[in-house]
Amino acid sequence: MSKKTTFYRCFIIKFHKFFAILALVPFGTQTLHAQELNIQAVPSTISHLYSDVDMRVRLATKPNEATCNLDQCVDNKIFDLKVQQMGELLSEAAYQAYPNLHKKIKHFDFNVADKKEAGMASNASGKIVIFRGVQHLDLPDDALMFVIAREMGHVIGGHHDKNTSTKIFFSILAGVLFPAVTLISASNVAAQATTASSVATSAASTATSYFGSEAAISRSKPTQLIESDDIAIRLLDTTHWDMKSVDAVLRLANAADNDWIKDLQASQKYLAKKSEKVDVQIYKLGA
Repeated sequence: MSKKTTFYRCFIIKFHKFFAILALVPFGTQTLHAQELNIQAVPSTISHLYSDVDMRVRLATKPNEATCNLDQCVDNKIFDLKVQQMGELLSEAAYQAYPNLHKKIKHFDFNVADKKEAGMASNASGKIVIFRGVQHLDLPDDALMFVIAREMGHVIGGHHDKNTSTKIFFSILAGVLFPAVTLISASNVAAQATTASSVATSAASTATSYFGSEAAISRSKPTQLIESDDIAIRLLDTTHWDMKSVDAVLRLANAADNDWIKDLQASQKYLAKKSEKVDVQIYKLGA
């Protein structure tokens, strides 16, 4: 049996292993995340760096807002100032609500990026980026504070750390399934293999890492959204906000615009349920 034939047989076997693992992801990732994939083993410096690169890549792929005219530029500056003021209030509330938070997040940094669509981004070190499109939603102050606090919730809840650990886990898994990718440059025998086989192995390794991690993160997303909502509610309770009015305002008509808006609609439904529970409790007390 030729070396080339042996290589292809090994590749096919490992590619089958990849699909077997991927098939189990929808059922197994909940267990993986319940154990948090040993997230404590990932140093915070790695998580901060990884999530920052991820955030920057995401920002780079978003279309920019058109250059503002005189009136719009003034409105932009007013909005930017409002974001900074709200950020300071929410940061103070966060450090009061979570006394040990300063050990993990030294400070929160709030910025507005001139991105056309509504959305937000953040990294593990506490940088919160609000897209210019959020300004165009014309949210009242309580609702704007909620969406900012909700993004802070992802940072406070350690979601970037967990997602980074998940991606690293599947990267390691890909290396176990397809070790030829890391050894190919050092092996004289492998160097003689065809370019097509090398590309195929590399593609399978990338697929293992990407699709596996994305499936796992996608499965944990609803839980992370609820956690970030609960954190946001806790922060806003210090500001005497009106949950019902925020619930009503966030029932946006353009819910299908992008993933961030869809996630915001999920948060709105969660707020609605929380409001209903409060009403029931008030009714029982009154009765």
